[in-house]
Amino acid sequence: MLTNLLKFIKGYVVIRLSGYSPERFLNLCSHHHIVLWGLRSVGTEYEMCLSISGFRRLRPLVHKTKTKAVILERHGLPFILHRYKNRKLFAAGAVGCMGLLYALSLFIWNIHVEGNYSLSDQVVLEYLESEQIVHGMAKKDVHGEAIEAKLREHFPEITWISAEVKGTRLIIHVQENEDASFEQIPKDEPADIVAARPGRIVSMIVRSGTPAVSEGAEVQKGDILVQSRVEVLGDDGETANTYYVHADADILIQRSEPYEESFPVNYVKKVYTGKKETSLYLVLGRKRFDISFPWQEGYEQSDLIASELPLKITENFYLPVVLGKATRQEYIPTDAVYTKEEAEGLAKEALSLFFEKLRIKGLQIIENNVKIVVGKDTCTAIGDYVLEESAVQEQTPVMSAPEQEDTTDGEREQT
Repeated sequence: MLTNLLKFIKGYVVIRLSGYSPERFLNLCSHHHIVLWGLRSVGTEYEMCLSISGFRRLRPLVHKTKTKAVILERHGLPFILHRYKNRKLFAAGAVGCMGLLYALSLFIWNIHVEGNYSLSDQVVLEYLESEQIVHGMAKKDVHGEAIEAKLREHFPEITWISAEVKGTRLIIHVQENEDASFEQIPKDEPADIVAARPGRIVSMIVRSGTPAVSEGAEVQKGDILVQSRVEVLGDDGETANTYYVHADADILIQRSEPYEESFPVNYVKKVYTGKKETSLYLVLGRKRFDISFPWQEGYEQSDLIASELPLKITENFYLPVVLGKATRQEYIPTDAVYTKEEAEGLAKEALSLFFEKLRIKGLQIIENNVKIVVGKDTCTAIGDYVLEESAVQEQTPVMSAPEQEDTTDGEREQT
C-alpha cells in the first residue's frame, strides 16, 4: 500500500521495449540501479513500468543496446498537475475542497445510539443535548469517559455503556436491564447472593460459597440463597475454621406475574382520500430550510411521513447536510367499531410485543395464562404468566468475629 502511494506521488510510465538486444538492456538497467516492475513479454517485445527519473536515464542504454523505448501510459501526481497547470481555478477549488473536508472532519455530525430497547433514541439524544453534547460539537470536546459516567448516572437501567468516535460520528453503545439496578461488589471482597424477586428456585449451580436453600424452595425478596461464609469441619465434625468468599452461582427463579391490558372497541378510523402532498427540506448543521410549492394548500387532517438522506463520504464520515422529503396523506376521521376478530388480533399482538421485550431482557416465558375477553365497550386481556430469570443480586455479608475464650477470670483465680 505504501509502495503504491510513493509510486503515485513520484509518478511512473509504462513503456514498450523493442529492438536488437532487449536482454542486454535489462541487464544494463540492473547494473545502473534502474528499478523496473510489471515486466511482461508481448511477442518479441517487452512492456514494463519505471519511474520518471529512471526513464530519463534510459537514453545512453537504449543507444548502446540499439533498442527503442516507447511510452504507452503515464501515471501519477506529476502528470495530473501538469495536465491542469493552466487551470488555476480548478486547482484552487480542489485545494479548497480538501481543506473544507479536513475542517468538517474536526466536528461531530452524527450521534448514533445502539443496543437500546426501552430507552428511545430521542430520550437519550435529548439528555445528551441538555449536557451540551450535540451535533456540530468539536471532536476535541468529546470525552468518552465523562459521557459514559453521565449516562450511567442519569439512566440507572443502563448496565454497560461505551462511547467512541469514528470519523465524524459519536457512537453510543448501551446494554440495559431494568431489573438489574444494584451495584456489583468487587470480586476480591466477600459477598452473599440474595433473591432480587420472590419465586421458586428451579435450578441452582453453586461454584463458590455455601448454599442456603435448595432447588424447589420458595424464597422471598432479600432471602440469602448462597452464603459467603464457608466452614471447614475438623475430624470430630465440629467447625475448625471459618472464612468468607465472594459467592458465585447460576440460579434460576420461577415466578408468576399478573397481566392486564384493555382498550376501547370504539375508535376513530382514518379513511384516506388518496390525496398526497410532497415537500422537500434541507438541514444544514442545526438549521432546517423548508422547500414548499405555491400550489400546496395543506390538509385539515393528514398523516406525515418523512424520510431523510444524510450525506456522507464514507461509512463514518458524515457531512452536516441532510436532504429530506415530507409526504402528507389526507384522511377523513370516521367513527368505527372493532369486530371481535380484530380486537382479539390487536390484543394478541400487544401481548406478543410485551413478551418479546421480556425475552430481550433475558427472561424466559414458561406459561401463558392470559385470556382475552371482548366486551361491549372494551377488549381486555387479563391473567398471569410464568417466567424464569436469574433474579439474584449481591450484598455485603454480616461477618462475625471468631469466638475467643475469655481466660482473664481463670488467670486471676490462679494468681
